Amino acid sequence: MSETSSLARIWSWLRSPAARRVMALLVVALGTAGLSMDYAPKTTSNLQVGDVADRTIRASSTFAFKDWEATMARQRKAEALVQPIFDFDATLASRVNAHIDGAFETSRQRYAEALAKVSAETAVSEEELAAINRDFQKLLDLSLGEAALKRIRTAAWSRDIQTASQMLITAELSGFIMRDKADLPSPARTLKVIRRLQNSRDQVELDAYQRIRTPEEARRAIQLAALDSTDTQLSRDARRAAVAIGQAAVRPNFSYNGLDTEDARRDAREAVLEVISQIKRGTALVREGDVVTQSQVDLLAAQNQAQGTIGTTGVFLSMAAFAGLVFVSLYLFAAGFIKKFSTRPRDLEAAAFLTLLVLALARLVVELSEPLALTSDLGIPEGGLWYIVPVAGGGMLTRILVNSETALVWVLCTSVLLGLMMDHQVMYTVFFIISGLTGAGGIAHTKERVNVLRAGVVTGLVNAAGALLINLLQVHLGHSQAWGTVDPAWDMFFAFMGGNLSAIIVLGLVPMFELFGFVTDYKLLELANLNHPLLKQLMLRAPGTYHHSVIVGSLAESAAESIGCNALQTRVSCYFHDIGKAVKPNYFIENLRDAPNPHDRLAPHQSARIIINHMLDGVAIAKQYKLPKPILDGILMHHGTGIIEYFYAKALEQAGPDVEVDPSHYRYPGELPDTRETGIIFLADRVEAACRSLQDPTQETIRAMIQKLVNNAVMDGQLEHCPLTIRELYTVVDTFANTLLGIYHHRIEYPGVPVQPPSTDQVPGQGIITLDVANPLSEEATEAADKAADKAAGPPPAEA
Repeated sequence: MSETSSLARIWSWLRSPAARRVMALLVVALGTAGLSMDYAPKTTSNLQVGDVADRTIRASSTFAFKDWEATMARQRKAEALVQPIFDFDATLASRVNAHIDGAFETSRQRYAEALAKVSAETAVSEEELAAINRDFQKLLDLSLGEAALKRIRTAAWSRDIQTASQMLITAELSGFIMRDKADLPSPARTLKVIRRLQNSRDQVELDAYQRIRTPEEARRAIQLAALDSTDTQLSRDARRAAVAIGQAAVRPNFSYNGLDTEDARRDAREAVLEVISQIKRGTALVREGDVVTQSQVDLLAAQNQAQGTIGTTGVFLSMAAFAGLVFVSLYLFAAGFIKKFSTRPRDLEAAAFLTLLVLALARLVVELSEPLALTSDLGIPEGGLWYIVPVAGGGMLTRILVNSETALVWVLCTSVLLGLMMDHQVMYTVFFIISGLTGAGGIAHTKERVNVLRAGVVTGLVNAAGALLINLLQVHLGHSQAWGTVDPAWDMFFAFMGGNLSAIIVLGLVPMFELFGFVTDYKLLELANLNHPLLKQLMLRAPGTYHHSVIVGSLAESAAESIGCNALQTRVSCYFHDIGKAVKPNYFIENLRDAPNPHDRLAPHQSARIIINHMLDGVAIAKQYKLPKPILDGILMHHGTGIIEYFYAKALEQAGPDVEVDPSHYRYPGELPDTRETGIIFLADRVEAACRSLQDPTQETIRAMIQKLVNNAVMDGQLEHCPLTIRELYTVVDTFANTLLGIYHHRIEYPGVPVQPPSTDQVPGQGIITLDVANPLSEEATEAADKAADKAAGPPPAEA
């Protein structure tokens, strides 16, 4: 028993609205994953470098390929741009000059001390001079020849030689002296020079190679500089001694820094990003007869890796989870913050069906695009055919079947999934959003099916413009090569055809959805035809009720338009709301005319039962004729659960004070209005019937009556489930009053116009009939004529 009850509870939950929403989400998520997956078998190939390909292998899907050859080429290019780094010792001249200063000062001081020790008649000994010269050379830290040392000693380490040599050294060692010019880059280019100063270092650039000398060139330059010197105070020997010191001091101060250069090149190589190429679906990786290269082997390996290692099941579940996340996030936001977004299970199921239909068509287009592009000689781009997917048709259908807010959410959701299917291209997502919203907006307030075709043409034109702009954007962003007139022309053609195909699909699917209970404006327009069998029957059997229904329809339509409801649905529902009265039309006051009232012969509860049955009979008739649910709701809710006050009061009066009358016998067994449309129908029916009974329908009396009826309905709880707001109720009251005032306006009473009798010559032989003369064929006229004839004949003769 418990098992049976558990199954019953599960079955009950499965039929609940929440379960239907969950099932719609689950089905569309799984369907999206199934339609978006790549079912192509994994490409396997044993081709090696140098093999001859026995078949053409194409990319089964778009994948990313790390192009190592292109990456290495970029690295080599970046490495070649690195400037060679050289070191320049800018302190060499100052250090050499410091040694020269020390050597000369010390030698002169020792020589002066030696002179002080000897008398005027004697000289410093050769041994002492030789010792001073040896120490001089050690302090100088330069390799001088004997001739140069002798000249310096002879000049007693003269300050002039010291100054001259330092000038030559400073002038030459301030330049760039390198051991071998073979270390310079060829061809010549700008060098980066690191200058090493006394307590710091800086960088400069050098592009004048003529400033760079070898030591030999520097020594020759010192000799030439000494010969060109304008200093005439130096003797020839002193000049030679200064040149010898300068030439001995020359050494390389400029050298190639291989370590820093290589570090800079390594940094440049590492800064180069890997070249990632997008290999598009259908690209020929290897063609039959090709000699396989290393690049092709790498392409095949990259495709195998891109096809994944988690298996088909993992990919399917991942895509289903992603699709579910998209649906759930958009649904929760729309249900919580978009007021008119529909959460009815039937509407969500229809939206799910449309999503799967559009995705299935998109998958078909994607599969056909590759062979069409390869086999056609017309230059059709593979991605161009994708623009034909009729997303706008789904947006139009959602707008027609539900509303514009739901259509907006549907377009966003479906466009995201299409971008996922179409090689993860965001441009297609943007294009389909534009297309879907244009289509949905193009059918706003359309009442004829031909307007759908017009909306399709407009959508196609917008699609073509969008495809052209996408091509331009891709060219300017460098995502595609420059094009001629073929590629964008095909894209625009297929985009235009996508808009028109959407319109055709809408016209084909609308009747199918109408069979499943969806009520479109086109269906309502068909029902609004007053030649409908039920309306013709109502007009013949109950003309007063028919007139009442038409007036209520006009009244309710005006009120619905004033607050933004579905005015067409409201008016058509009013046409059918009283069709049950055609069963017993003579029991309703508007159909009685001058006939006796049949309720005078019935007890109040019997009369109430007949009145109540018109609603039940109307529901039965509507179901028999398969009228849509909004019409059934209008019949079932146009009295709510209100009480029939006239017969209830009559029953109380007849029963007396001691007898209790059950008010439930006088209440309608209907349902409370739960939409704005049914709420307006409920109020319009009450208002029209009550205001028709007014003896003097002025603006004040009409408004007072309407306010009273609306207040009574609110106090009785009849609008408890109706989403009409207070502001909307005030608007409805004002619209009712203005509309009824136009219907029951006072007419001018035309005074009688005296008619001059025609002259005898103007009277035709057969006479005339005017509207001021009573109908001569009526029963009253015939009876009067008989009486006049009897009177003219005199009294009847007396009987014998």
